[in-house]
Amino acid sequence: MEPIQIEKVSNTQISRPKLLLFDVYETLLDMSLVEKRVNSLLDNKRGYALWFELFMQYCFVDNCIEQFNPFPDIARATLQMAGKVLGKKVADSEIDDLLLLLKHLPVKEGVAEGLSLLHDKGHRIAALTNSAQQIVEDRMERTGLISYFEKVLSAAHVGKYKPSLEVYQWATKQLGVEANEVLLVSAHGWDIAGACNAGMHTAYIVQDSQMLYPLAPTPALQARSIEGLAHEMGKFFGEYKSS
Repeated sequence: MEPIQIEKVSNTQISRPKLLLFDVYETLLDMSLVEKRVNSLLDNKRGYALWFELFMQYCFVDNCIEQFNPFPDIARATLQMAGKVLGKKVADSEIDDLLLLLKHLPVKEGVAEGLSLLHDKGHRIAALTNSAQQIVEDRMERTGLISYFEKVLSAAHVGKYKPSLEVYQWATKQLGVEANEVLLVSAHGWDIAGACNAGMHTAYIVQDSQMLYPLAPTPALQARSIEGLAHEMGKFFGEYKSS
């Protein structure tokens, strides 16, 4: 196993959270296979970056124009858009295969170990995703992660996508907590910004391909894996000493 990598702790003073709320894609599930597939389909090393940027952009557009399209539909439309930008036509069957791949992503390294540590320390754990609830629950069932989660929540029930304020507010009501009692854990800067705006505390899972929004509040915790985060939280909240 690789050494646990811990980034840093901010000067933010927070109490032990009543609930840990996890993002799913790129936070718990590894998108590397999707990245390789999209780059191959678009015949460009930057194909995935372009597609994912468009994907999130048009989820946010739907929020702004008060329109809601299902997550897979936006994924399909924006992959076609990325293909046009790069001069590469993507067949419907190829997009179907990609959407199927999104249902079978592997768990990121350190996730199971980190969730186990957090669960053993008595933390309530839930997930909040922009994807369909059933897809995420099915994947968690097959990977064994579901046992750590008391609930998996989907933004689709609100008809908005994160980082819309309504999504985070709805999630806290579903989980019976106040926003300031939640620590949202995500690998996406826009999710961190959205959660901060909703009054939640945040922990950022650092990725080389992602970055924090400089104009948003700094996360209370940062680490390169869920396992690293669990150890840092143990020290931060005095639960145990990292070995």
